[in-house]
Amino acid sequence: MPTYLKPGVFVEEIRGRSQPLEAAGTSTAAFAGKLVQGPVGEPALIRSWLEYEHIFGPVSSEKDTMGIAVDCFFRNGGSRAYVCRLPDRARASGYRRLFSGPLSRIADINIIILPGVCWRASGKLVLADAVAHCEAMGNRMVIIDLPDIELSSVSDVSALSLPASSFSVCYYPWVKISSPLKADRTISVPPSSFAAGLWSKVDADRGVWKTPAGLQAGLHGVSGLQYAVEDNLQDQLNPLGVNCLRNMPAIGPVIWGARTLSTRADPEWRYVPVRRTAIMIEQSIYNGIRWAVFEPNEHTLWSALRADIGGFMNGLFRAGAFQGEKASDAYFVRCGLGDTMTQADLDAGQVIVVVGFAPLKPAEFVIVRIQQKVNQP
Repeated sequence: MPTYLKPGVFVEEIRGRSQPLEAAGTSTAAFAGKLVQGPVGEPALIRSWLEYEHIFGPVSSEKDTMGIAVDCFFRNGGSRAYVCRLPDRARASGYRRLFSGPLSRIADINIIILPGVCWRASGKLVLADAVAHCEAMGNRMVIIDLPDIELSSVSDVSALSLPASSFSVCYYPWVKISSPLKADRTISVPPSSFAAGLWSKVDADRGVWKTPAGLQAGLHGVSGLQYAVEDNLQDQLNPLGVNCLRNMPAIGPVIWGARTLSTRADPEWRYVPVRRTAIMIEQSIYNGIRWAVFEPNEHTLWSALRADIGGFMNGLFRAGAFQGEKASDAYFVRCGLGDTMTQADLDAGQVIVVVGFAPLKPAEFVIVRIQQKVNQP
């Protein structure tokens, strides 16, 4: 306490016990794989293709899957990425050490991409580890590249035995781009980096709750698709969670799907923006209420938590992140003895906050019903 020696009025500033919650980042990607040059092991943060070239060098060949993927990511709206060069002889165990080591220590990663690794043979083991890593971290998703094969039926997808996880996403088919070294022929590359770039772009333009698909989700730097996807094929692939790329007249290749691979196993999390919005909310609250640790567990604390989290959720509601015309229809925040906690919880040192929200779900099926109007006499 300050010492007062003379009569008078004294004005003091006091710090509040809490701070407004800030939205966590949503679009930082992490690329891991083989490279010709650059630091090995620890991921390097880059914010542009020029930064990548400075550290890891330009695209060295048509088989430089990392360089091509990072370039496509930034071309399509990506803004921030970690790049991790694995040792030249690294196999599945090398990726596993990466997931349990460097990548687990970086909290702001949101998207995992593994250039050159497809869901087949040894690549399946690596990607399965990536899915497990994302589920354990709870704050990121992996975009899985399928092998460059043509899918024509449900049985083709079933034979792949894809992971039924809401933290995993896949796109089909591969895309054609101009060769980085020869201007007169094209090469085929996986679509994951294009999708990750578009996720980042849509997040910045509209918010993580906006579905990264549709006529506005055009792919940049694409000269064509490896295989054509028509309505009858997408009718089979979409319910399995395989997001299709389609050629739209006068527009070109676009992303025409927004499902996770948990479409059948866990329909509550079937949509990419729903899972990603939930991750953003969870991480924002986690980062924003750590001040509450070791505070007296009583009604003053509970009220402050309701106010802080409620203010954050209301900001998202006003930004259009939730369903509902009124805030009370869009979200709730509860915290209190007899509501979210018992005396036993307090005795155990636990303060429990329950947060609910009504996520926006994409208008995946726009149905127009038309009928004739019969004139009445």
